[in-house]
Amino acid sequence: MTALLDIQGLTITAATSRGAVPLVRDVSMSLDPGEVLGIVGESGSGKTTTVRSIVGLLDPNVSVTSGSISVLGRTVSEPGREDYESIRGRHVGVIFQGTGSSLDPLMRVGKQIIEVLRRHRRQIPPAQAKQTMLETIGAMGFADPERVARSYPHELSGGMRQRVSIALAMVTRPELLIADECTSALDVTTQKSVIALLSSLVSENDMGMIFVTHDLMLAQELCDRICVMRRGQVVELGTTEQVMESPREDYTKALLEAIPSW
Repeated sequence: MTALLDIQGLTITAATSRGAVPLVRDVSMSLDPGEVLGIVGESGSGKTTTVRSIVGLLDPNVSVTSGSISVLGRTVSEPGREDYESIRGRHVGVIFQGTGSSLDPLMRVGKQIIEVLRRHRRQIPPAQAKQTMLETIGAMGFADPERVARSYPHELSGGMRQRVSIALAMVTRPELLIADECTSALDVTTQKSVIALLSSLVSENDMGMIFVTHDLMLAQELCDRICVMRRGQVVELGTTEQVMESPREDYTKALLEAIPSW
């Protein structure tokens, strides 16, 4: 079976006034359909840089300098070659940390979702686009999709806005979902509902998901495997049970020991 995502020997470098600075070094990982891979580590460990490279959302001075990224068996990035447009939005959806990164405050929610859908499915009739938009909002757990569709982002709570962001990523029915610290700004109760929603979306759609977080407990609740990163490198990669109960690396052990206990 072809892996949904395959990253091999990925190195990402930033061009600075002091010269080239490596941000990610020799990272390899893969993901199968229906699987959730958690990427954890402290701030600056390279988590977000790694996942943003999958869809070509790196800063202008940052580039992939070696290694390769393949999605659905198609190479989308390697030195001298990029093909992000063929997979971004259509096959890979992204949920960002803050809703401000994905929601236009001056546009009604429904119109934003329809714009994303028509951007990637240009031939879809307007009536079908509206129906798909309402169905997607409803799948996010909203009791009244019509009301949510008519709302502006500021008229919704933080948890509701985050679910709308998930709807934006899901409306094209992607095979791969990237959730980049998407629960960090939410209260604990709302976090739990968003995690439950993400888990159900993965199982119901047989999609794969990369869940980026600094919270090992959240990763344990949601993920099948966990990748631990530090200083731009993968220091541990294994099943959730193995990483949480029998970690091999001292850094992983230190992260586990830092978890607050009652």
